[in-house]
Amino acid sequence: MRQKTITPAVVAFLTMTGISSATAGTLSPMEQAQAFATCAGRLQALATRQGAVHDPQSLETRQKQYGFEDLLDALLPHVSETGIDASATKRWRAYGWTEIAGLLSRAQYHQDDHRARSARADMARRIDTCTRMIL
Repeated sequence: MRQKTITPAVVAFLTMTGISSATAGTLSPMEQAQAFATCAGRLQALATRQGAVHDPQSLETRQKQYGFEDLLDALLPHVSETGIDASATKRWRAYGWTEIAGLLSRAQYHQDDHRARSARADMARRIDTCTRMIL
């Protein structure tokens, strides 16, 4: 089991994104929590697949997943103030996992090459969206 800590990078990210003080144009804490949970689930699914096929990128992907989990953990007190319960974050994470697992399946097993390429491209876009949030 990984010990979760809030690193200085997480604190800096939270400060830069204005999570502690809602400003015009930023996402609400609930919307941020949904994005962080969804991305954690997406990256968890991808890292699991990469690990299963011994892809050396699995460690980097897992670290990104942990980063989103740390961000989510730091945000949870703000989310609970809005009345969102912890089960919502589990659903969002499961949604992200299911999204990527389905795309991985289509990319590998679909008999139509165009649809398989489309699934790979869609998955890459979704993972890239998450990666850009933390880089």
